[in-house]
Amino acid sequence: MEIIPAILEKDWSETEKKIKLIDGSVDWIQLDVSDGKFTSSATWDNPQDLFLLKSDLSIEVHLMVNEPWLVAGSWFSSPAKRVVVQVETFASPQSVRFGELIFLAKRYGKEIVWAFKIETHWQNYEELLRKPDTRVLFLSVEPGRQGQTFDERVFDKIKTLKLAHSNVKIAVDGGINLDNIESIKSAGADVAIVGSGVFSSSDPKGIIKQFQEV
Repeated sequence: MEIIPAILEKDWSETEKKIKLIDGSVDWIQLDVSDGKFTSSATWDNPQDLFLLKSDLSIEVHLMVNEPWLVAGSWFSSPAKRVVVQVETFASPQSVRFGELIFLAKRYGKEIVWAFKIETHWQNYEELLRKPDTRVLFLSVEPGRQGQTFDERVFDKIKTLKLAHSNVKIAVDGGINLDNIESIKSAGADVAIVGSGVFSSSDPKGIIKQFQEV
């Protein structure tokens, strides 16, 4: 199972400090971007800062924002390789905005990951999931805050999606620790997004290694 550390900070300096703490121990990092509207508080949100980063890490950005199509272009044109978008920000599963974002991502040679809150049924978005190389992210906490308790309802989402669409790569994000990581892997998840489970440790690289050994 792949481990991707997640960083949720209010400014770039703190974001960069955390990146340096785990640089060299993983291939990917996830940077959380919240607008204070889709979520309760706002975070760092400047894609231009990514051009200043001196690291070989691949970057994915989780956009927890209303109307992500208004800002997606600036992230697709940044060094970020993947952009995670919440499906709940669209008017409906049939919204033409989905196709527009897919087209824009292809134009820039970037990937999109479709993210689902714990209450959102992936079955309503099945058309998206039939496409080859689809990636999804299941939140196992409420978006926008780290340090929350893992919601076990996500297990059913993982299992049912993997059974219906074995090609889909599933990431799980929120409340992940060494006590539940094995169950998450056994349920069928391919990727674990870990925030406070890594950065609350006095040895982030050491704890990442423990996660990777599960």
